Amino acid sequence: MNVDRTIKLKLGVSEEDKPTLKKTIILFNTVFNEVAVYGFEHKTNSKVSIHHATYNDIRERHPELPSSLVQGARDVACEALKGVKLKNLPTAKPFAAIRYNQRVITYHLKHGSVSIATINGRIKATFNVPKYYQEYVNWEIRSSTLKYDNRKDAFFLHIIFRKESPERSGNKVLGIDRGIVNIAVCSNNVFFNGKQIKNVRAKYAFLRHKLQSKGTKSAKRLLRKISRKERRFVTDVNHCISKTIVNMSHDVFALEDLTSIRVQSRKGKEFTRKLNNWSFYQLAQFLEYKAEALGKAVIYIDPRYSSQKCSKCGDIRKSNRKGSSYHCRACGFDIHSDLNASRNIAQAGISCLSRLHVNQPNVETV
Repeated sequence: MNVDRTIKLKLGVSEEDKPTLKKTIILFNTVFNEVAVYGFEHKTNSKVSIHHATYNDIRERHPELPSSLVQGARDVACEALKGVKLKNLPTAKPFAAIRYNQRVITYHLKHGSVSIATINGRIKATFNVPKYYQEYVNWEIRSSTLKYDNRKDAFFLHIIFRKESPERSGNKVLGIDRGIVNIAVCSNNVFFNGKQIKNVRAKYAFLRHKLQSKGTKSAKRLLRKISRKERRFVTDVNHCISKTIVNMSHDVFALEDLTSIRVQSRKGKEFTRKLNNWSFYQLAQFLEYKAEALGKAVIYIDPRYSSQKCSKCGDIRKSNRKGSSYHCRACGFDIHSDLNASRNIAQAGISCLSRLHVNQPNVETV
C-alpha cells in the first residue's frame, strides 16, 4: 500500500516569465477543450483512439505547446469525459489548473527551485518548502499541478509525493464514537469535547445573522471572510484530534459508517442544522490518511444498535439510554452513553477483523 501526500507551494516567478506561464496555462486548457469536444462528439474517452485522431492536428495548430503538455491535456480531458460518463461536455476555463508530468518539470527541492516547460522553452522558478513539509522532500514525486490565482497574480504548485506505507504490526482495535456534543469518544476512556467548536459556531452564526440583515457589499464580503475563518478553525480542531488519536497505542481504528445519516434524519430543523454543521466526514478522512502513514488502519462498521446495546452484557433496549447516561435494565451497568457506544464499536471492529482474517484466501506464493 502506498501513501500519497499533496503539498502546496507558492512559486517565485519573475515578471518577465509571468506572461509566458499564463499563455502556457491558457493554451493547455484550449487543447483540453478541443480534445473534450472530439471525445464528446464521437462518444469515446479512450486515450489511444483520441490520441490518434487529434494529436497531429493539435500539434500543427499549436506547435509552440510542448508535446508532453499536449499529451497531458489529452489525458486530463479523457479522464474528465470518463468522469461524467460522456453525458455532458466538460470544459476548462482559461486559467484552470494544469497538470505537469515528470518530463516537463524538474525539481531541485533541497535548493528550492524548479524548471518548468512553457511555450517559450523552460523557465526557472523558486519556492520555499515550509518546515512541516520537509519530511516529504525525500519521497517519490508522482505528479504536479500548476495553478494561477488571478486575484493574487500568483502561481502555485501542487506536488503529489508518494512512499510505501509501513505494514501494520498488530490488530489492537480502538472504537471511536463521533458525535455533536462530544466530537470523538474513544473506547479507552478518552473524550474530545465539542464545546469549543459549539461556542465558535454560535459566535459566527450571530455575526452571520447581523450581516445578512444588512445585505450590503461590505457585509457580503465580511460574510465570506468569517465563513473561511470558521472553516479553518474546525479543520484545525479535526487535525489536532485525529493526530492525537492515531498516535495512541492502537493499530486499528473502528468507526461507524455514517454515510446515510443526513438522509435518514427527521428530527426537526434545529437538529438538522446541527447535523449539517457536523464535520464527522472530515475527521474520518484525517484519521484515514494519518493512520495510513503510520502503518495503521481505519475500518467502518454497521452503526445499528451501537448506542442502544449494552457493552457489558449485550442487551439491546431503546430505553437503556437517556441523554449522556446509559443504564442497562438487564445487568444494571451504568456508563456514559458515548463511551458505551465506543466500546460497542470496538467490539464490532474486532469481529470485523476476525471475519476478514478468516475469509482471506490462502494464496500460495511461488
